[in-house]
Amino acid sequence: MSARFAFALAALLVATSATAGSDPAARGLAVRANAAAATRQPRLSVISGAEQWYGLAATLGAGTSNTVRVLHRNLAGCTATGLRLLAGNYGWANTSSAGSPSAPKERQNPYPITVHSAFEFAGTRTDQQQPRAPVRWGGQPTATLTPATAAYAFPNLMLSDPVSASLAPGAAFYERSAVTQAAAGQQYFSTVSLRGGTSGFGTDSGEGYAVNSTAERVFDNAAGDVTVGAPQFAAGWSALAVLGTCADGSVAPSIAIAGDSIVAKVDDAGYGYFTGGWALRAFAAYPHMLLALPGEREMDAVQMWNFASRFEASGYATHVLWAYGRNDLSYDIGVLGLAPAQAVAAMKAVRLQAAKAFMMPRGGGAPGQVFIAATILPAPTSTDGFLTMAGQSKDAYEAARVLFNQWLRESGPDGFVAQANAQVAGIVNAGVARVADPCAGLEVDADGVPTRDGGFSPPATTIYASGTSTGGNTGNSFNDTSKAWAPGALRGAELEIVSGTGAGQFRGIGGNGATQVLIADPWTTLPDATSAYRITDAPGWNGVHPGTRGAILSAAGIDAAALMRPLAGQ
Repeated sequence: MSARFAFALAALLVATSATAGSDPAARGLAVRANAAAATRQPRLSVISGAEQWYGLAATLGAGTSNTVRVLHRNLAGCTATGLRLLAGNYGWANTSSAGSPSAPKERQNPYPITVHSAFEFAGTRTDQQQPRAPVRWGGQPTATLTPATAAYAFPNLMLSDPVSASLAPGAAFYERSAVTQAAAGQQYFSTVSLRGGTSGFGTDSGEGYAVNSTAERVFDNAAGDVTVGAPQFAAGWSALAVLGTCADGSVAPSIAIAGDSIVAKVDDAGYGYFTGGWALRAFAAYPHMLLALPGEREMDAVQMWNFASRFEASGYATHVLWAYGRNDLSYDIGVLGLAPAQAVAAMKAVRLQAAKAFMMPRGGGAPGQVFIAATILPAPTSTDGFLTMAGQSKDAYEAARVLFNQWLRESGPDGFVAQANAQVAGIVNAGVARVADPCAGLEVDADGVPTRDGGFSPPATTIYASGTSTGGNTGNSFNDTSKAWAPGALRGAELEIVSGTGAGQFRGIGGNGATQVLIADPWTTLPDATSAYRITDAPGWNGVHPGTRGAILSAAGIDAAALMRPLAGQ
């Protein structure tokens, strides 16, 4: 066994507590984490979460603002009062740490940001000239989130003052937030998926954004319509979540969604640009905050300095969905060369480590959380765009995936749930472990029969259209002027270039007009008038990331009501 192999395996198996005890930065992080947790408001509920991603960096011109108007809805199932914004100032970077090789990891933004926000309770999508309720931060109209000087600053979060309001269950409202920075060229790390407007992927929701405006954009115009073109991924800051207090004194069930690109990526274009996926679909009825990071490995996420702000933010949710594993399989087996059994042993240790971290009681009297571990979806390849079962092949990591999923599902003492619960046995107010199994809705065997551990995805059932592009395509569009499609009819379908320029590319369709489709993920090679295509309901475009149909099928395998049962006393 090589020294690198042994070291990497040890890094996979090490527990957070042991690491914190041996690393001065981690020890300091643990102290700050405990202090921050003690100031939490344990009876607050998550009311709504913006479907945004603190990921891609954006910059502002000197003296300018970026403003967004985001639609929220009270999903808490109670009358919500005293609304607050939970603000963050972190992003991600491809870095190495603690023996872990370079990969996406959470990092605090080295630049300060200043935010100015308000709630709009009376506004509608066509009338935005309603009184706004300003959000205050320690009594001030703006908040400046300034990173700490420590290498592992924790946490780069801020909670606003409560805003007097009474929101009925299901009531819609808007968050209007603007961000500015001290100097041109400084970065902030928030981008928001919007459905505003009637162009692109939009619906007429009243959402919108303005970039590098000399004043905060008010989004009022004569038509009352905010138009956002494709792709609708706005370079603007919004809060991680809206928190509030249930008038009946209860704490509403809510969920923090953590994972890799399978739960935070563009592929479910029928849901929205750069958000969607089976997790958001399965838990859409519950307040949620999206904390996933494309490309992240579970072995990195369990290291507190790689999940610092997200760990603290997630503590306001009663439940945590933990949907990692695909990137760990490819690294452990494909890079380190571990045998399937070795990789699974390492992944089990890491999953149990994560479960304990969230199931332990939080500071400020908050109980532990319900930790929902997700099975890993199959990732077959296809030679024919998933038109047939015969064209599919299992991926190289299938044996390890099956072993890991079987452990998650095992109901006896050797299974995940029993082992995770045993870690917190006897601890007052500890959480519990549960398992979400999206494979139950998606996975099939070689004959196309729904089967757990089958290793395949269901084939396409419909070819909606085929032909050859007439050219004039752009990075996010594809044209065929010979067609007369019904607007929006192809949303969520998969577009495949079968021959000619750009052959082999698949893209999810987010919207369409009579002769043009709009894709969520820009073309790698721009198709031209030689590009033959077909549009199908294939469940995805690369086997790893489910498309819209794949996400819908996966979500159908989730019993959200059972998984979201509250802990006793909540």
